[in-house]
Amino acid sequence: MKHLALIIALLISHGMFSQKLTQEDLTTIELSKHKKIVKQALTYNDAQTAINSMHSIVALEGEKSTYKDSLAITYYNIGNYVSSHLLAKELLKEKSENIQLLEINAVSLQNLGATKDAIEAYEILFSKTKNMAHGYQLAMLQYGIKRLTEAQNTVLQALQCDDIENAYIQFAIDKTKNQNVPLKAAAYNLQGLIAFELKDNTTAKQAFDEALKIMPEFALATQNTNAVTITMQNEAQLSRSANKSDTDN
Repeated sequence: MKHLALIIALLISHGMFSQKLTQEDLTTIELSKHKKIVKQALTYNDAQTAINSMHSIVALEGEKSTYKDSLAITYYNIGNYVSSHLLAKELLKEKSENIQLLEINAVSLQNLGATKDAIEAYEILFSKTKNMAHGYQLAMLQYGIKRLTEAQNTVLQALQCDDIENAYIQFAIDKTKNQNVPLKAAAYNLQGLIAFELKDNTTAKQAFDEALKIMPEFALATQNTNAVTITMQNEAQLSRSANKSDTDN
């Protein structure tokens, strides 16, 4: 009986000792659990569950948690651009050179329709990456709000960047069909549109022709080159008529 009582006492003592976990131990256990949930959720493409556990991890680890970056990326990947922008903006205060965060911030602002802020974000991004895709998007935004001289300079810089293999831009052909166009062809087409707006029809025609050299079936560039050709023909006709009128007089 004495031996039994001793064993019971030891078991009780051991149990009480096991229950005396420190707050640090509890935090470690909780972090481990949520990290496993994140990994599992992402494996099954369950972004929202992953996001919920990432928030728990950030709350446990504090403001310096590296999971804030993962949270920004996950928000971005599911198209929650408000949250991805806010997180990227916060993180960039201390990680101003982080290209991934700069890109998340720029694209998020673009998708939110904050054009002027997106232009500023893309200007910073493009200055650091010299990436044709970033330059193209920046030029598109500048062109969209008629900052034509800036757009002209930007698209020229973009065309001087290294080409990106297998990079495509999607254009609508009609209400039901889209066309995937090589990035460089899209950039030449944009250069042509900007030149056309600036009344530089010769440069516009040359740019559209370059786009068609890359992709002869590029429907929008074909339409644009036809339009600028007609414009040039009409201008030539008007010029001949004016000269004839001067001669007759």
